[in-house]
Amino acid sequence: MAIPHNSGVRIARCCLMNTRGDFVSLKTKATASLVVNLLVAAITTGVIISYFFTENSIIKSKSEIFYFFTTDSNIFAAIGSVVVAIFDVKILRNKAKLLPKAALILKFAGTVCLTITMLTSLFYLAPKYSFSFIFGGTYFHVHLCAPLMSLISLCVFEKGYRLSIAAAHIAYLPVMIYSVVYIIMVVVIGEKNGGWRDLYSFNANGNFWISLVAMALQCIVVVYSVRALYNIGIKKEKALR
Repeated sequence: MAIPHNSGVRIARCCLMNTRGDFVSLKTKATASLVVNLLVAAITTGVIISYFFTENSIIKSKSEIFYFFTTDSNIFAAIGSVVVAIFDVKILRNKAKLLPKAALILKFAGTVCLTITMLTSLFYLAPKYSFSFIFGGTYFHVHLCAPLMSLISLCVFEKGYRLSIAAAHIAYLPVMIYSVVYIIMVVVIGEKNGGWRDLYSFNANGNFWISLVAMALQCIVVVYSVRALYNIGIKKEKALR
């Protein structure tokens, strides 16, 4: 069967159009990712700094700012955002095509932490202290805005390697570390002996095990849910193990 003389030209044009389309899509997503990550990092930095210059009724000393998972998770996620932003610039300058695996896992872990912060604020802290307080002022950013921005950025603009279950499990580490420190400082040492106050009332009536199990289950659900959202549309052969 004879092949038309112009078939090669048509195939070449088609491939070129697809390549250009992928290139434009990559640049667009990298630009959006860069903007969102820089906003998250900049606003979070401003919010954390502001805590040292404003009065806060829920803390006894400025050092207690860092005892809260909200603060720590936002700082951790902001660091991940800066790292991703650096590689977004490299993508825009044609020096990279995808985020490195380490940067992706770091961003994923930070997003998981922020999602836990958001859900805890919505379903535990807000009913306990009021929605207007938990989501008012600078808390609007650290409890809701930053988590949503990070989640959207990760699952829409930063898709690359497919996250395997093994890679996703790394996101447990920051939560586990905070949980261990919190238990040691609140339950084992206690406020009277130089430890922390029970900032989240997780040890009310000595029932910290109930809170620990509830938080562990929440963490598992969040890790698998964020992983599922991120993996939508990514082929299995691009798995990040």
